[in-house]
Amino acid sequence: MKTTRSKTLLIFLSLYILLQFCWWGYLLLQSNSTKMLMVLGEGTVFLAILFYGIGRLYSSIQQELALHQRQSNFLLSVTHELKTPLASVQLVLQTMLKRSFEGRQLKEFTEKALDENKKSQQLIENILQASGLEQKALNVHLTQVAPQEFLREFTLHFPESKYNILWKSQDNTPFQCDIHMLTFILKNLIENGFKYGGTQICVEFIAQKTSLEIHVIDNGIGVLEMDRPYIFDKFYRSGNDQIRERSGTGLGLYIAREMAVLQGGGLNYQALSKGSCFIVSLPYGK
Repeated sequence: MKTTRSKTLLIFLSLYILLQFCWWGYLLLQSNSTKMLMVLGEGTVFLAILFYGIGRLYSSIQQELALHQRQSNFLLSVTHELKTPLASVQLVLQTMLKRSFEGRQLKEFTEKALDENKKSQQLIENILQASGLEQKALNVHLTQVAPQEFLREFTLHFPESKYNILWKSQDNTPFQCDIHMLTFILKNLIENGFKYGGTQICVEFIAQKTSLEIHVIDNGIGVLEMDRPYIFDKFYRSGNDQIRERSGTGLGLYIAREMAVLQGGGLNYQALSKGSCFIVSLPYGK
């Protein structure tokens, strides 16, 4: 790996420069001891600058190594995420070709194929969204909407018969958002809550002085303390085996946070004794 070789070369050159500096300083002091204070003073400044520069370069290389590892994990995750639904769809279609089914069974197979196809579409959409954010190519269409009006449309994505979600809205003051982006953010947070062990999720709209906060609270396994500083980084996935065995690419929370910022708000995480709380903040309409 090129970055690893660069790291090794940097350490070698740093040691070489330090040894050379010490050797020439020793020779200079041997030839003229009256210059000792000048050599020590300038040498100290030189070493301080040198070590500062080396430290910054080393930190940059470490970040590149971490990013490279996350990108490698992302490629593996994407490969797995695409292969699984495609293989399922192929199996369903092959089964339907080999045998004849009644109407009810045919409907079940068709729904299964559509669900798997939807997973592939969602993954591709996430990749396109992340690419658009990276290139600053996503357009924001802000509009004013009241919480209850937004919820009437949004809850259609999560029917009560299938999802255990509690919806709360303390206030109906209009706020400003891009409806498509906010829908993406909340869908991602809710689906993550169920994916990571949640059996019930509460979505609550809370009016603050300068903004509206949307709290998405689940009772799942939560986020490990060591992962909390990085959960919004692109491609980041926890090293914990219990978490990594669940499907994911490390893009969802990154996209959600960037979309919240584009709307003039933010996305933050709040640790709970059990589960997680993600807080989406959005400005009020003018």
